[in-house]
Amino acid sequence: MIMKIEVRINTLTVMCVCLCLALTGASEMERKLHQKIFQNYNLKVRPARSWEEKVMVRVGMTLSQLVSLNEKNGEMTTNVFMNLAWTDYRLSWNPQEYDNIKVLRIPPNKVWRPDIYLINNNDGQFDVALYVNVLVSSDGLVNWLPPAIYRSSCSIEVAYFPFDWQNCSMVFRSYTYDSSEVDLQYFLDDHDNEIHEIVIDENAFTENGEWAICHKPSRKNTKDDLYEDITFYLIIERKPLFYIINIIVPCILTSVLAIFVFYLPPGAGEKMTLSISVLIALTVFMLLLADKVPETSLAIPIIVNYVMFTMILVTFSVILSVVVLNLHHRTPSTHIMPNWVRKVFIHFLPKYIGMERPQPEQPMVEEQPSDMPSGTPLRTIDGRRPGGEYFFRKINPDLVLPWRDRSESTVQLQRYFDSDSYCLILPPNLKSAIAAVTYMAEQLKKQDTDDAMTGDWQFIALVVDRLFLWLFVIITSLGTLAMFLDASFNYTPDNPFP
Repeated sequence: MIMKIEVRINTLTVMCVCLCLALTGASEMERKLHQKIFQNYNLKVRPARSWEEKVMVRVGMTLSQLVSLNEKNGEMTTNVFMNLAWTDYRLSWNPQEYDNIKVLRIPPNKVWRPDIYLINNNDGQFDVALYVNVLVSSDGLVNWLPPAIYRSSCSIEVAYFPFDWQNCSMVFRSYTYDSSEVDLQYFLDDHDNEIHEIVIDENAFTENGEWAICHKPSRKNTKDDLYEDITFYLIIERKPLFYIINIIVPCILTSVLAIFVFYLPPGAGEKMTLSISVLIALTVFMLLLADKVPETSLAIPIIVNYVMFTMILVTFSVILSVVVLNLHHRTPSTHIMPNWVRKVFIHFLPKYIGMERPQPEQPMVEEQPSDMPSGTPLRTIDGRRPGGEYFFRKINPDLVLPWRDRSESTVQLQRYFDSDSYCLILPPNLKSAIAAVTYMAEQLKKQDTDDAMTGDWQFIALVVDRLFLWLFVIITSLGTLAMFLDASFNYTPDNPFP
């Protein structure tokens, strides 16, 4: 048993020694290869066999995450992997001479690089985030895949915010070489086909919660036949759900409150309070939008237009509420109602805006018996006696008896000399009583007239209130539909390069 264990230990020892010798040999061969290819190598010299020869550099990009788009600062933040490839003939070797070593990993500061950087950088960090090793193949092909977090400038179109889409670009160009020295081309895929768009790694990509990527093309641009660049475009569309729930829906509900100001009866003392509260709420929404929208005068966002539209309506609702309250509290002692006002707002408008003035309840009128004496005072409409009921025509004087009170005053019946009519001659104390009763009747009649006129003014206030209610419903509905239907036509183009 002990001998078997010793044999196994010896076998493992021999295997480890052989492996170490093989690795040492491989490392030694790789060191010799490094020594050979970097002998007389100058990283400051462009890898071209002649001065007229161009060095082809292929540029590509793999997107890991669209981090954010800061509309206020006009800045797009992306997390990417750059794909750079070029051929350096000085870094080639025969793999058979070096134990079939086909790929070397070399620090990037030891080889020539084409100095390709992001031109439209927004924070001054033009370089990549990490200098990873370059992969050098035996045929001299150099691949460099450094990760980078770029903050690029992006021109923001705010006219249809938050139903907008943006076209942000990242421009890459060599700082030190022009088009006569470096030829920029598209990166190749595994089948040696040019990739004309940004590559998205499905396994490593993190989706943005606010923006959806619609198109991601790339294009080579040449300026004045001197400078070339590879521009990567990100055409992104905003996901508006956050703004619909947190801004647009509250604004619409606030505008509905502004409409219901006119449904509140003028007699209630809360019309002005409700109007001003709605105006203050819209002011708060405007302040929230001011922190989000870019500070530009080139265009006004559609949501700001809608909030301003609602604020104007609410401002008018405050003014019109003052007008309605002024009409409601008018009295005959302060205002005279013109005839056109009565015709328009009492007789004409109510039937067109769904209003009907309630009629006062009429008292019961008793029918007069057919056998009532002719001398009995008659009742007329509304149960009120005509003003001449105390004057009788063709009365029998024998039926009128003298009436005496405590002062022995007599009520006399006197006949007109030129007719058959009679009149009563009253004593002074009865005349004063009748005068007092007449004055009270006149005051009551005047009070009834004033109350009727005040009721007319209050009904006019209700009519104007209902008129403004329908006007605000129509204007708010049409304005809301017009603005947001206009935004529905702002869709992302099917072709990124029309």
